[in-house]
Amino acid sequence: MQVQKDVISYNHKHSANFYEGGIQKVKKLLPKKLRGFTIIEILIVLAIAGLILSIVFIAVPQLQRNARDSKRQSIANRLSSELGQFSANNQGTYPWVGVTGTFTNCATGNNNNQSCYDWFNRYINGKVNIQDPTSGSDTTILYANTGTLPAWSLGNVWITVGAVCNGDRPPQGGTGASATSKQYALTIALERSNTYYCVDNG
Repeated sequence: MQVQKDVISYNHKHSANFYEGGIQKVKKLLPKKLRGFTIIEILIVLAIAGLILSIVFIAVPQLQRNARDSKRQSIANRLSSELGQFSANNQGTYPWVGVTGTFTNCATGNNNNQSCYDWFNRYINGKVNIQDPTSGSDTTILYANTGTLPAWSLGNVWITVGAVCNGDRPPQGGTGASATSKQYALTIALERSNTYYCVDNG
């Protein structure tokens, strides 16, 4: 019986409750890293994680849109390069034969020699990747000698004979330009509504 009492007395003296302050005092002696997280700390971590996710959800679509618009700009630059190549191979003339004040699809327009149709079939069709990055369909290439572009729409390139670029807005000039004009502005619609990328040879 004495042994049992001694064991009970020992356990009692070495328990957390034996000391002043009990368990709470023992907890204070533990390093912070062993105490676990408080509810406030957990809420702060969750709030930060939510903020990071929100930033990602906003940034990723913007980056994807910028990448698609970069592809559209590359298409415009390549088409401009091919127009320059056509001119170099044809004594400085451009494929404006048959141009009118109404935008005409170069893929289906008149097939006169040195027309946009001629240029499209000899330099672009099946040779240059002009797929729009959103639709996957080939970009429609149209040309005219009017200073007024049709309504903004993706998947289109407008070649305005006799015009010059005007920043990210529709080009200036071009109305009534002749088929012998050596000036043009090539405009492609970008993904943000009513914005354009333009390249000219001025």
